[in-house]
Amino acid sequence: MNLTNQLLIAQPGMPDERFSQAVILICEHNEHGAMGINVNALSELDFDEILAGLDIDNKGLSKNQMIYEGGPVNAECGFILHRGEQSFDSSLQLSPSLALTTSKDIILAIANDNLKGEWLMALGCATWDAGQLEQEIADNDWLWGPVDESMLFHQTRDKWSKALALLGIKPHQLTDTLGHA
Repeated sequence: MNLTNQLLIAQPGMPDERFSQAVILICEHNEHGAMGINVNALSELDFDEILAGLDIDNKGLSKNQMIYEGGPVNAECGFILHRGEQSFDSSLQLSPSLALTTSKDIILAIANDNLKGEWLMALGCATWDAGQLEQEIADNDWLWGPVDESMLFHQTRDKWSKALALLGIKPHQLTDTLGHA
């Protein structure tokens, strides 16, 4: 099972409240574990505040773009998910049109209005040790399915319901209890 470039969608009975209604883009998944970015938990910060905190001048171009809480691991680090073919110092290509970058050069490109394509920034990420994500899926904590890139960048509220809809599921069809026959 390789869930790279797939969405994890939290089930209603998710035991870890930090991931309640989480929609996580899996950026890397291999025999060593997995790493993803929660794209459904808005932070109270916006990008202008990030720039100010890094003492970067945005040349008067207010970005005012919301920031996401990407996960509990490395919460002080910025992860920028972006479209386009631009390459930066530390980019992981997720698909031909989608990359994840963690280097400061992309923040400077955004501040200078030189990033071509859509983007979103998350602080922190979610990680799983080898076999841990597979066990959580077996425990019915997560559903998984395809990525809709336009939903990632254009939908700012209720990505959980939108992600479920990609699977043909409506939230009221799910239950927070697991039964055994």
